[in-house]
Amino acid sequence: MKSTTRGYLYALIATICGSLVYLFSKAALNEVSLPQFGFYWFLFAIFFNGLMALHPRGGFSVRTLTRADYRSLLLIGLIEIVATSSFYAAIAISENPAVPSFLRNLEYLFVALLGILLLSERFGNYAKVGALLTIAGAFIISSKFTSFNSLLTGASGLMLVSTSFYAVRTTLAKKHIREISPVVLALNRAFFLLLTALVLMFVEGFSFKIPLPALAWIIAGSFIGPFLTSIFQYSALRYIEASRAAIVQSSTGLFVLIGAFLIFGNLPANIQIFGGILTMAGVVLLMIRSGNDKT
Repeated sequence: MKSTTRGYLYALIATICGSLVYLFSKAALNEVSLPQFGFYWFLFAIFFNGLMALHPRGGFSVRTLTRADYRSLLLIGLIEIVATSSFYAAIAISENPAVPSFLRNLEYLFVALLGILLLSERFGNYAKVGALLTIAGAFIISSKFTSFNSLLTGASGLMLVSTSFYAVRTTLAKKHIREISPVVLALNRAFFLLLTALVLMFVEGFSFKIPLPALAWIIAGSFIGPFLTSIFQYSALRYIEASRAAIVQSSTGLFVLIGAFLIFGNLPANIQIFGGILTMAGVVLLMIRSGNDKT
């Protein structure tokens, strides 16, 4: 299999798995608090990633890591705390998980901008149109908000914070993916988020006892999300550019839309679906390179 084909395949698997994360996490968050969810979600994520790390072909290695690599892991971990916490908070307060899944496409707009500024990536002549479509789609998805302040403080505001920090994370991961293996990045992410959830559990006095249905959703979701999705996302970056992976992952919203209808029996408003399609079209245009652009 060609390296680029492998990269696109990994990105597609990550997209399908990632779409299930919205559904499973929403089902669990309907029954437990965010700190309770985060504690068990990332506890099992460490377990699953740890099993892979123990496998001879799991790719786990810290022997070659330098001080600079450890500083990068620390920075990525801190960024993950903000990005992931706001991400799941947005899912928790959203009526339908398809809405934040479409808003997640803002991340790819930010990835493109950071790719230009930090990684010297070049984009096609359609980039400006794509950026405008992505932003317009995000505002259309959030059309039920009546004021600018409510837009910034609701699920849309949380997703704006989440996607901007995720974009920084993706750019840093792409920059260091050759030195730091995907399973190390996944374990690092899960560790920082588990520690954050544990601190919040004690500070806010939440019980470690949760309903069994919620635990079942969390176990299944943590296997698919922080384990499979993280591994395949980081693996895709080994073979294709972050912007190319973004094109594939921009279709997440459609998978979530179908799943949300099957599991929860609801759909976003028609105008929000239209906005989601606009963001996906915007991402594709944003990433298309013209013949004169460098790859």
